[in-house]
Amino acid sequence: MIIFQEPSALYGLLLVPVVIALFFYAAMKRRSALKAFGAGQGSSRTSRKREAFGTSMAVLLLVLALSRPAWNEERQNRTSTGRNVVYLLDVSRSMLAADRHPNRLENAKTAILDSLPSLAGSRVGLVLFAGSAEIRCPLTVDHDYFRMALRQADPQSVTAGGTQIAPALEKIVSKLLTYEDPSLMDVILITDGGDLVSGPDEVLSAQQLDDTGARLIVIGIGDSVGGSPILIENLEDGHTEMLQHQGRPVASKLEKTTLQNMVGGTRNGQFFDIGTAPLNLSILMDEVMKDAPKLTRDHISIQYKETFPIFLGGAFLILLLCQRWRTP
Repeated sequence: MIIFQEPSALYGLLLVPVVIALFFYAAMKRRSALKAFGAGQGSSRTSRKREAFGTSMAVLLLVLALSRPAWNEERQNRTSTGRNVVYLLDVSRSMLAADRHPNRLENAKTAILDSLPSLAGSRVGLVLFAGSAEIRCPLTVDHDYFRMALRQADPQSVTAGGTQIAPALEKIVSKLLTYEDPSLMDVILITDGGDLVSGPDEVLSAQQLDDTGARLIVIGIGDSVGGSPILIENLEDGHTEMLQHQGRPVASKLEKTTLQNMVGGTRNGQFFDIGTAPLNLSILMDEVMKDAPKLTRDHISIQYKETFPIFLGGAFLILLLCQRWRTP
């Protein structure tokens, strides 16, 4: 069975008919030029049919190579030791504030990606929230799938705007705490705590999560003093502009009090006030995980043999050969 590890690259197959059409168009223009020049039917011409076929096949093979085809599935039994880590990421518009480059959200996503090597052996999950919450990656040892889900996270990932932390915590309790012992789970909440809308009490939801035995680690990012403007993209012209309310720029601040109250009502919770300092999650996760109990689990690792060099080499060979196929 052949699988494509980068299936989005297959959209490039649309280039093949475009290349064919360009060769047809070029042939028509050459015939028109020869006719205008007065060349007769017996005139010497150069056939480019096989060149067109070879170039089209080369483009086809290049696209297939980019999609990373693989086969020869190999299953290996592996043992890993780790915890269950759920990243609860705020994707509300306040996370687009520019007090971290390029904004709070992108900075948080980069920090999460950088922390994954320190979580080798742990299952990771991703929950995005704003005014509503979405589980984008259930708990898995497939960190590559987690990376793909995280890179796609943006304010359009959830249906409702604003910020409601409580429904996100409740979704974790109801959906993700059914796998194993809850005491083996860490919920890493990354937010600025701003733009909160009325809804369930986030302090009560944090206590309910804590009652299960799971740990809540809250990371606050953003300027807590003067705040920072929120930069959004204008959908009409694509330019970035400041979010305004009643003609005045909106500034978003880190609401530390809300986040501290959440952790204050728990037994195992921790709050890290990062502010505008560099967010090094690798060091933070090492500290959090140092004395935490871990689970040893057996799982099956599936690997495939990469075959893109075959397609890449075939495309290169065809391009070389098609240059010699021209016949008068």
